[in-house]
Amino acid sequence: MYRQLAAKDKILILYRNTPATLLGNLFGCLPLGIVMAIEGYTLSALIWVGGIYLLTLMRWLHFRHTHPSKVSDAELFHFGREQTWLAFASGCLWGSAGILFFDVSALQNLAFLILTFVCMMAGSLASLSARPMTYSAFAIPIMLPLILNLFLQDEAFYKWMSLGATAYLLATFSFSLNLSRVIENSLALKYENIDLIANLKEQTDKANRANRDKSRFLAATSHDLRQPLHAANLFYELLSNKVEQPEQLEDLHNLGRSLNSLNSLLSVMFDISKLDAGIIEPNKVNFDLSKLLEKLASQFALEADGKGLTFSVQAKPQHIFSDPALLELVLTNLLVNALKYTHKGSVSVFTQIHGDSLDLHIKDTGIGIPSEHLEDIFTEFFQIDNPERDKQKGLGLGLSIVKRIMDLLGHPLRLTSTAGQGSEFVLSFPLGDPRAECLPKSLSTASMALDGQHILLVDNELDIVHAMQKLLSQWGCSVTTATSTEQVLSQIQHQAKPDLIICDFRMPGALNGCEIIQQLRTSLGDIPALILTGDTDKSVAMLLDKAGLPALHKPVKPAQLRIMMARLLKPQNKLTSRAPEYSRS
Repeated sequence: MYRQLAAKDKILILYRNTPATLLGNLFGCLPLGIVMAIEGYTLSALIWVGGIYLLTLMRWLHFRHTHPSKVSDAELFHFGREQTWLAFASGCLWGSAGILFFDVSALQNLAFLILTFVCMMAGSLASLSARPMTYSAFAIPIMLPLILNLFLQDEAFYKWMSLGATAYLLATFSFSLNLSRVIENSLALKYENIDLIANLKEQTDKANRANRDKSRFLAATSHDLRQPLHAANLFYELLSNKVEQPEQLEDLHNLGRSLNSLNSLLSVMFDISKLDAGIIEPNKVNFDLSKLLEKLASQFALEADGKGLTFSVQAKPQHIFSDPALLELVLTNLLVNALKYTHKGSVSVFTQIHGDSLDLHIKDTGIGIPSEHLEDIFTEFFQIDNPERDKQKGLGLGLSIVKRIMDLLGHPLRLTSTAGQGSEFVLSFPLGDPRAECLPKSLSTASMALDGQHILLVDNELDIVHAMQKLLSQWGCSVTTATSTEQVLSQIQHQAKPDLIICDFRMPGALNGCEIIQQLRTSLGDIPALILTGDTDKSVAMLLDKAGLPALHKPVKPAQLRIMMARLLKPQNKLTSRAPEYSRS
């Protein structure tokens, strides 16, 4: 297979060199023809030059008639054989000058003849050596008549000239073979590189397919996994308000810890799948980094104090251009790790400005990371001090998410660490414009009273409907439920107008949750609505954004649901667009 491809490429090299070769024939014969015409060989010179021009025209038409990209392999090889025969014909025509114009009595004419042949052979050496046979078919007929004529002369001088011409011919053969080997080696490297690229592409395609299959699997299983876990969270909340005996409370506490571990693992795995699949898109804005740092400082100060650590956060006002929600997730994971692995000393957060960028340092005096593991810590489930996979020590996914988000945002992330002395993460951000600051909406949960609110709940999972109905009733709500699209649409006119609609996105039938809410609003007016979904597909996120509906991803924590309901039921705090939801590992 390789030999056939290489043979085709050599023919194509000669094909591409043909215009230059033919021009060399057209102009190379003129000086010799003019000189010989002046020296008395007028008719012979005209016939010889005319023959070369006629053959050159035939070779040009042959060249123009063939288009390598449009012919089959068999036709291309046939073209290559015709090339060789035409080169042979050209060599014979040129070599005839060694007979027509050979005259030992005119030494200057003989010298000019030899010089012309040497130049023509040198020129053809570069253009024809890709196929040594074609070069030989051209070079031998040129030199052979001259060599024989010189050798047949009686004087030793001409015999030595014949020997020199023969040596020159053999030398050109050697050069031609060397050039052919160079071309052969370059073609071999070319096809080796093609094979390597093809193999790399195949392996890359396999890896990409595996990654897409993983993402599709996670997306496909997301809904089915989240549904029962969502129901389990709701029932746990109901039980926590009923159980009073110490032993039962302990069992319930253990159940809650298991549910929290499962919630965390599932949420982080889906966050990673969404980052890998490109579902999460950054929303970069100008904002004051100090406000985010102050918020994180208040969250982690108590934990640091409980461990006896010195915890300092530099909160000098400084605007950067990034995604505050994604950045909060990054900093939360880094601070969680810093406090977890620092048992004495300090954890400090500070900033430094370098030109048009800001470096954020998170430095600790913790256990540090051995140099051989500096890259490994960014892979999933890698934990230096947790070979037994104790979930109480975390999942080993936090830094994996940090790396993915920083890559997504296009912000550099650097790490320096020494085992036993601590670690320092440095995050770099472009400076922002304070005049273009995007102020986030308040997340205050001061008022969450839901007494007397009428809720319309639409979900096809009976366990979830049962648990949600009980939970909402405990919060003082009256609840109307529907487990199918037909049921909720048919009872519109017969039920009291709800204060809030809570609808699952994926419902049986032709309509999704957004479309059901739209039809309900057409009949009942602009009622606040909330989508609950276990789908993480990008197309679902686009539908929710288009519909302008807030959404919570299952499994939903009861406190999270209550906060969202309180905000939606307060007109001044209505959400008009869906905010992306991120989890912390």
